[in-house]
Amino acid sequence: MSLLARLRQFSKTQLPLVLGIYIILQPLLDILTALGANAEMPLTAGTVVRALFMVLCFLYVVFVCQFPGKKWCVVVLGVIIAYLAAFSLLMFSLGGFSLCLENVQELAKVYFAPFVAVFLYAIYREYGHVVSTRAIAISGGIYAGVILLAFLTGTSFVSYGNSGYGYKGWFYAANEVSCIIALTAPITIYYCLKQIPSVTRKTWWKGLLIALALISVAFSANFLGTKIIFGITLLYCIFALVWAVVRYRQERTREYRLRMLFLLILTIVIFAMYFSSPLQSYLSNVYNKLIEEDPEMVMASWSEEIQRASKGTWLRALIDDNEVIKRIDQILSRRLLSASPSVQVYTEAPLLGKLLGIGYADAASYSRSIEFMVEIDPLSILIRQGIVGFVLYYIPYVAFILYAIVQFFKRPLQRLSSLRYCSYLYSTLAAFGISAIAGHALVSPAVSTFMLVISFRLWVLTQEQNKLPKRKR
Repeated sequence: MSLLARLRQFSKTQLPLVLGIYIILQPLLDILTALGANAEMPLTAGTVVRALFMVLCFLYVVFVCQFPGKKWCVVVLGVIIAYLAAFSLLMFSLGGFSLCLENVQELAKVYFAPFVAVFLYAIYREYGHVVSTRAIAISGGIYAGVILLAFLTGTSFVSYGNSGYGYKGWFYAANEVSCIIALTAPITIYYCLKQIPSVTRKTWWKGLLIALALISVAFSANFLGTKIIFGITLLYCIFALVWAVVRYRQERTREYRLRMLFLLILTIVIFAMYFSSPLQSYLSNVYNKLIEEDPEMVMASWSEEIQRASKGTWLRALIDDNEVIKRIDQILSRRLLSASPSVQVYTEAPLLGKLLGIGYADAASYSRSIEFMVEIDPLSILIRQGIVGFVLYYIPYVAFILYAIVQFFKRPLQRLSSLRYCSYLYSTLAAFGISAIAGHALVSPAVSTFMLVISFRLWVLTQEQNKLPKRKR
């Protein structure tokens, strides 16, 4: 048997297990990444492992997998690579080989998502493989559990060092881990609810793990200190509770009664925790003062670097002169202000720069530094990767979200009858909201890993339900 044949046989039988383990190990990978980043290592575990995973995904699709329609996957990858080559040539013309190298790491992070998305589609078409709900739920539970454990042991890193609020566990970026737990929390909660009826005296340990997972989710929703995880988790619990009440009225079974009870308790706990949480302190002492334009707080939130770089930009002028835009910028935690230097350079760029983007590193021809973070994903992709990159990257994602919404309304009763389906749809739409408003999600490999596996599982569930007869009233 040839090496290629052995790889295909291994993929057919073992790939779901390998992918499940990879997803479950994501929290450990991010802990190692935090340790490496804090030690100022040039390469972290997350950078190396996820870059390797992306390369393996590409090689698998091109050289290993076999299924009808594979050529279209290869075409998609080819178009992306052609764009990246054109982008690199533009960077070379602006700053030589050194500028190309300065852009490589960010390009690898940003294009992790489309390469992995093609891989997930390929292995599903070839073998029907998908990442399991159990793997996603376990990984989400571990992320939340680390937040709780680090807090209890007094070893947690502070989420926002400048304000001193929030606990991010042993992870490096509070925003990223917040997004990950926010996206996985609905799946973790759903999976725990599904497992509750199977708990018996002999399997008491299952009950302990379920309780620990739910407590960890409630704790991290409040004590991580970000608005995203709190809002998304609490809203899901409320929606799921309404779903459970309706289903219990339709079918008065023990399973629905238990789901209703646990969701009610979880909702109350999350809400009650808020009043003594770092999130509440942050909103009262920092965020609300920024919204109210407290002079000292506003100045403290603007670093000297961003003030210098944004001075004279049209977006900074718009923020200063337009009360609506100013309010939006405040609600978005100054994300428009931090993007203003890059937006200015992009609007000043020639046609080729507008088509292919300005990249991630400073070039001599740029009027100001562009290395300030542009966190809102669609804006970041448009500026950094240009119109062509935006069309290739973000438009397909928007099209998928529209597809998911349309599919829901085509069979609303059938969709609503399944809490699993509703949980995946909720997480998928939440991911889109995070990407479009808070940002730094789709272009972050740690977060986009979960965005992809959750969104792809929703697509598979939709395909499966579409094969069934429509549910009637």
